Amino acid sequence: MNPSLSSATAAFHEEALETLRQIEQWALTSSQDLLAGNVEQQGTRRLLHSLKGTAASFGNEPMAQVIHAIESFLGDKQQFSMQDSEILLTAIDYCRQTLSVAESSPQMQGKNLADCLAMLKSQGQHAQESSNAMPPHEINGSVWQIDFAPHRQFFENGHDPLRIIKALRNLGPVKVSVFTDKLPDFADFDPFQCYLRWQITLKAELDYKKLITQFEWVKHQCDLSIDLLALTQTNRFIEPNRYKLNAADLDSLLTISQTLQSQLHKDFALTNQLNPTDRVRLSRRNHAMKRQQQLLQRQLLQITMRPLADAFARLPRMALDLGQKTQKPVQLHMHIAPIELDSLVVNSLTDPLMHLLRNALAHGIESPGQRQQSGKPINGQIHISAEQVDEQLLIRFSDDGAGLSEQQILTKARQMGINKQNAMDISQQLSEWVFRAGFSTAKSADAISGRGIGLDVVKQHVTDLGGRIELASSKGKGCCFTLFIPIERSLVDVQMVRIAEQTLALPLINLIDSYVFDSNRVIWQHGKQWFITDDSRQIPLFDLCKFLQLTPMDEDEESSFIIVLNAENHFFAVQVESLAEQAQLLIKSLRPHYRQLNGIKGIAILPEGNLALLLDPSRLLMSLPIFGDN
Repeated sequence: MNPSLSSATAAFHEEALETLRQIEQWALTSSQDLLAGNVEQQGTRRLLHSLKGTAASFGNEPMAQVIHAIESFLGDKQQFSMQDSEILLTAIDYCRQTLSVAESSPQMQGKNLADCLAMLKSQGQHAQESSNAMPPHEINGSVWQIDFAPHRQFFENGHDPLRIIKALRNLGPVKVSVFTDKLPDFADFDPFQCYLRWQITLKAELDYKKLITQFEWVKHQCDLSIDLLALTQTNRFIEPNRYKLNAADLDSLLTISQTLQSQLHKDFALTNQLNPTDRVRLSRRNHAMKRQQQLLQRQLLQITMRPLADAFARLPRMALDLGQKTQKPVQLHMHIAPIELDSLVVNSLTDPLMHLLRNALAHGIESPGQRQQSGKPINGQIHISAEQVDEQLLIRFSDDGAGLSEQQILTKARQMGINKQNAMDISQQLSEWVFRAGFSTAKSADAISGRGIGLDVVKQHVTDLGGRIELASSKGKGCCFTLFIPIERSLVDVQMVRIAEQTLALPLINLIDSYVFDSNRVIWQHGKQWFITDDSRQIPLFDLCKFLQLTPMDEDEESSFIIVLNAENHFFAVQVESLAEQAQLLIKSLRPHYRQLNGIKGIAILPEGNLALLLDPSRLLMSLPIFGDN
């Protein structure tokens, strides 16, 4: 086989598997949140259409036929039932089988293809007859576009469009465009009639119902259209990455970068042996090459990073399959921070998370009958959250099951020859025993439990990453596993600022708004500075120079900027000399060299190779005496 063709086929297989995973994630989302799935359907259609064409190009005609049938099955479907989700997942599994190296007989392949196509066709016809559109009252989004056109008589009842726009500002940052196309000539102008219309882009994570209530009193006096432009961060649809490097290629590029850096050091040493003219010329070229090498090094480091969400990607499908296998239906709720971490950490988290999910279904979540007797909902609830706190990744994995069974654990402990320690609390001992190798309270081995392999593997993986795991249990209410994983480096979206000739970085997720300095907005009360925002809120103004012990520059204060930050739902402002660009930077931990630097989250590596301190708004907030006073 042609090596280039073989490489192209391998790339197609990798891209196809990633695309199928994205479609699978959408199907699982749609079965639990119909409205969010409906919003993401356009992205799914694009993926399906692209994959269908690529599959046909590489001769995978069965996959192309099944994907075409999936497109017909989706049609104009607005409502997505659990049965629809299961049929779509079955079709996705068939597409994966077509990519498998181990192929069955042609007769069996033909039968499987015919069965899959017949299933999609029959269910698609049935669904088309019974589908009903749903009102979007519970759609959750983060970016909204509002077209607001008051009627001519809008002012007659004392309504004010500017009051509505101000109310929207309380929800989040807005961008307002006004249209004057219906404004008459001056001779025909009536000051008691409204001729303007507005288009408003609102950035705020809220549901449709809360947004529409802002127009409740004027909905009969205007033409109103609200469109969702972006979902909330946890529900966004991510296109698959089509450009990937394997580990060998990445190691090779890193070696080249390091070799280039070594050669540059040697060239700098030789520069001193040249005459002054040649020395200046070579020095300039060397510095230019150094900047390029630093940029290359940084980009290669970014390639080694992966989205944290990748570690959790398999869990929704796995929860559905295990729920059907154990006859314990569950709802999985995941809130994963939008950060990128070292691929080693992300890859190492996959197995322990899968073990925790199996453990929850096998030992935690009760049967539907038992849950009804206990007054719980039939569907078990599993909540998973992951966020970066200081220099640690904090993962919480909880369920609302039965909790640890003290009697069963004590019985198993005696069978394994484990004795109680009187000096230690019994609940603490139980939590430690369940992490021992071979420890399982299942009465018999099955597909997901009883083999003594589970929580000990979880603890080993976490320990290998330099972290620790804690377990809290409440009888009849469930368990919560908390994983603490140290983070050496991560990718963070930041806003660069300049203060006292120092470049600093602020996490973009905490930035709410920015203003050109206006002395009329800054007031003094009780010896403290306060800033007045556009919506007339009075928030504390934090002196960064004083906090960081920097000497402020003697520059015109009117040329500076005010940045409004949000930390733990508290708003405060900081004054900076200038705003630089926004960027995604590699952040490295200060540990172990510096354990605690108040207000500093880490070190940001700038594109030119220089360093900048990444500020921690939460720690800055704790340093504000104003919040202590209140």
